[in-house]
Amino acid sequence: HTPIGVFRDIRRPVYDTLMADQLDTAVERYGKADLGDLLTGSDTWTVAR
Repeated sequence: HTPIGVFRDIRRPVYDTLMADQLDTAVERYGKADLGDLLTGSDTWTVAR
């Protein structure tokens, strides 16, 4: 058998690392979220059919 194609070794961040970085950035920018505040807050909307 003869390998055909291009073999490359490229270092790229994996999904988990990118997602963790994005979450860390959001916490730094907006602070840590509180689900209780979200659920009991006054910012509501209605879905109409």
